[in-house]
Amino acid sequence: MQVLTMGYHILQERESVCHQPRGMEGRMLLLTHSSMEIQAGEQLMQAQPGDMLLLEKRTPLRFSAMGDVLLYDWVEFDADADTDFFRSLQIPENVLLRFGDTEFLCTLLRQLCAEFYAGNPKRADMTDSLLKALFIRIAETAAATGSVAMQGGDPHYAALVRLREKIYANPQEKWTVEMLCSEVNMSRSYFQLIYRETFGMTCIADVINCKMHRARELLTATAYTISHIAQLCGYDNEEHFMRQFKKNNGVTPTVYRREHRA
Repeated sequence: MQVLTMGYHILQERESVCHQPRGMEGRMLLLTHSSMEIQAGEQLMQAQPGDMLLLEKRTPLRFSAMGDVLLYDWVEFDADADTDFFRSLQIPENVLLRFGDTEFLCTLLRQLCAEFYAGNPKRADMTDSLLKALFIRIAETAAATGSVAMQGGDPHYAALVRLREKIYANPQEKWTVEMLCSEVNMSRSYFQLIYRETFGMTCIADVINCKMHRARELLTATAYTISHIAQLCGYDNEEHFMRQFKKNNGVTPTVYRREHRA
């Protein structure tokens, strides 16, 4: 992954407006430290300190302060050389993600900024590693907290967040759309629509993401057999688990364990 340009703890006056009508050449990560109004494409969002936005390429962007100052971090980057890795993280794009405690992310961003502007011979390798570590942590946190795309008092948002927390707390469950609908007492079509709008992916894709997250943890932290891990992640068929794992992670569970065990 390549950092194209970035800024750390950018502080601007209340009247400042950041506007990119044609979007950025690469993807953009925006981490907020002040309240701001953000328009990404046709979406208008109100961000609080500790919110994060990952923008697709060429997404028109405009943001301005809602308080006394405008304070934020940002990174423009190119992930084309690591497409499989980036997709495997399944971080929702063009929706707000709420973090609250951003201390660890800020530490990584500060180190990333220092390396990017230092001009060291190994700068590309260091920024690649730091950027990947940053997005792994973002993916882990996003899986646990969910997005805030349906903020502003939407009556379903809190129920959807609780449901997502339940999904990630129970990766062994054989979740179906019907089961998930019944949890929040919604029709199938409406539930699928607002789940995708809220979290940036379908409910079943999110269920698979949850199971893959748990599988990676078990592969690196335990000596359980692949068959047992498949069961703990809600798969009756070991071959189905292995196929799905390779599809989502690019390698088989055995190879992943060998490459990631300490």
